[in-house]
Amino acid sequence: MQILRSILPVFRAAVVAAVATLAAPAGAQAQDNAKDAGEFMMSLNKVTVDLFTNTSLDDQEKEKRFRALALKSFDIPKISKFVLGRNWRKATPAQRDEFIEIFGEVNLQRFMPLFTEYSNQKFEVTGVRADQDKPSLFFVSSLLTRPEGEPATVEWRVSRKGDRYKILDVAAVGVSMVLTLRKEYGTVVKKSGVDGLTAQLREKIRDQGPLATSASDR
Repeated sequence: MQILRSILPVFRAAVVAAVATLAAPAGAQAQDNAKDAGEFMMSLNKVTVDLFTNTSLDDQEKEKRFRALALKSFDIPKISKFVLGRNWRKATPAQRDEFIEIFGEVNLQRFMPLFTEYSNQKFEVTGVRADQDKPSLFFVSSLLTRPEGEPATVEWRVSRKGDRYKILDVAAVGVSMVLTLRKEYGTVVKKSGVDGLTAQLREKIRDQGPLATSASDR
């Protein structure tokens, strides 16, 4: 999953950095919704920064709070359904529930250590637009500037349901994380079935070990 290694640092930088001025879509309601999508990212940024710079919390408590934050901020059930594709329809309710749980843990293990490793990157939002066919879906364009290397462009897919927003996808240099996972997972399911994929992901969790990494240790 090489593409994830390049996307995940981008994700961390976007969440923990300041969000700049939004270029909202036309229309008063669309502008309001785009503004809310930006405020969602700003709130996520503040909570994450506060969490990982809080020296009064130990690693275990940071992990606990980050888990709750990630589950609240990402639509894990919807992403799980997408990455399984047509295999989702073939899976039993029990298989779906198990996959959602394991999939969430696998991504948590990838994201959390990265949140404390890329503190010197600058992130800015360069525009927000609503999907023409789905007004509840927003594409947030951003630019990541790093001390070394060329700036990276990143696009976020953020959905709105009522007054709540959740992240559905992250795309770096035009490559979608969820589309990449869908392809890779589909190959595994074809050979080993949904249970086989879930078993592989569960093993990956065991191999990773403890999640928490304290910012104060760096």
